[in-house]
Amino acid sequence: KESPMLPAKLLLLIGCVATASAFQPSFQPRVGAVAARATQHAPLGCRAAGSPAMMVPVVAEKDFKLAVSLLVLGPTMLFAPWLFGGFFTLLGLLIAVQTLRVRFVFDDEAFEVKAVEISDAFDPDAGLKDSGENFAVGGENRWKYSSFVNWEFFPSEDLPVLVYFKETETASDKWDVGPGKWANGEEAIAKGAVPGQVHFFPCIASAGFLKEQFVARGCAKL
Repeated sequence: KESPMLPAKLLLLIGCVATASAFQPSFQPRVGAVAARATQHAPLGCRAAGSPAMMVPVVAEKDFKLAVSLLVLGPTMLFAPWLFGGFFTLLGLLIAVQTLRVRFVFDDEAFEVKAVEISDAFDPDAGLKDSGENFAVGGENRWKYSSFVNWEFFPSEDLPVLVYFKETETASDKWDVGPGKWANGEEAIAKGAVPGQVHFFPCIASAGFLKEQFVARGCAKL
């Protein structure tokens, strides 16, 4: 009897999520952690013509929808077939842990990935820590808003599984690493793409809040 197979596009999406969920390798303490909760719901400032007004740092709210969906989907699929169910269950657990400890911070000039110790995951006053070097291309997990050339939610804003953005702050010799090979290819450029470093991460924070901040901070979008 032939086993049911998942569509190729869904398998590709699952692979992207699995890769992106490893976005944070290890975390080292950083002096001067952002006081996230104190400013989380502060109103956004406006950038005036001339000298721009300072904007207070804010931290995106955790969003467990993706992790819960995978955790529900996993056991459901354990029987048809069991291999896919086990994969989704493990992936859901991994993303749940990442949701607990990873924080996306928007300060006055840059978007940054930080984290808290897993033991402090439920402490609203836990200090944020540096996330170390980017696992794919090295360097800080911090990018100036002025370096953004595009951002998007996949497969859509209504069903955000992955968050994508492309920036030019990373050295150009790294731009073809991973999916950048296609995102910066001749065909993509001919269709209007702007060259840059591609980043994906699972949508483990409020998609609405992330979008609001990308727009408010002036991140370019095609």
